[in-house]
Amino acid sequence: MRLSPVIAAAIIAGVAVRVALLFAPPSFLTDVSYYDAEAVSYLAQGIDPYGALYTAPSGLATAGASAVFAYPPGVFAFLVPGWAAGDPRLGLVLCDLVVAAAFLLMRGGRPGLHASVFLLFPLTVVFSNWFLNNSLPAIAFLSVAVLLESRGHPKAASVLWGTAMAASQEAWFIFPLYVYYSLRKGRGAEVLVTVAAALAIVSPFLLWNPSAFVYDTVFFQFTRHAPAFLYSGPFGLSVNPSLEGVLIWIGVSAPLAVRAGLFLLALVASLMWLGKSLSSLMLASSLFTAMGLFLLAGNFFWSYLELPMVTLLAWSALRRVESQREPPESFNA
Repeated sequence: MRLSPVIAAAIIAGVAVRVALLFAPPSFLTDVSYYDAEAVSYLAQGIDPYGALYTAPSGLATAGASAVFAYPPGVFAFLVPGWAAGDPRLGLVLCDLVVAAAFLLMRGGRPGLHASVFLLFPLTVVFSNWFLNNSLPAIAFLSVAVLLESRGHPKAASVLWGTAMAASQEAWFIFPLYVYYSLRKGRGAEVLVTVAAALAIVSPFLLWNPSAFVYDTVFFQFTRHAPAFLYSGPFGLSVNPSLEGVLIWIGVSAPLAVRAGLFLLALVASLMWLGKSLSSLMLASSLFTAMGLFLLAGNFFWSYLELPMVTLLAWSALRRVESQREPPESFNA
């Protein structure tokens, strides 16, 4: 792999910015850092982090979430190292570096370009240093899964697909597309490995306190307050670009059943459009995840778009080499 001096400099700059910010006093924009630190502390003490009590500054605290840790347990794979090192940002910055490394090693066109775009995009820095996007561990696992898949190692990749599912609800949106993609390639065994990997991580926490775990990671997302499209937040005027936010803004609302029906229609359309190539899986995943979050999320945070952004970059990285290696493919093939 040869990188041009400009691309190499861009990658170095993206890494240097993250490392430099780790030495700056943290200035968190949400309550996520407090939840992360306390959840890892509970875990270290042998206390179930799901259903435990959490504290955060009143200006940042999420209403109704004082006893809710809303993230699947796979996040601890990166949160624990950060906590052990004394800075909750460290684990998420490491996730960024894993994603960039996956792009550099991915079998596709211009890998350095995609790594540098990811590292230098301003919001990716915000999401690892100030906003603390807890979807980053799942994004890191997915990136390595795509890397392994692109290099012809679907069995190893299937373990990472499952690990990603156990790390973030956003990865669940990709799972039905991944299953369809795998079955069309005759890889039913890999799907079973994916499910087994996810269950191996989730089951201990689910069995620890089933009701708290299910409420925290599933039902809380649908019961939390949905603000209007424009609302007053901790930092002034904020935007909630979800379907529910737009509807509330104009004075109406859509029941969850209606939004779930629209979500299923979007899923069917995505499956019909999905092709057999890995790049088509990435493109369909990017579009469907963004659309699904728009439809289902009551409060749509901008960090939700980081996973669709990474899968879109993966599509861009993979499509050139696939077009050179294979004849043109119909998405309905």
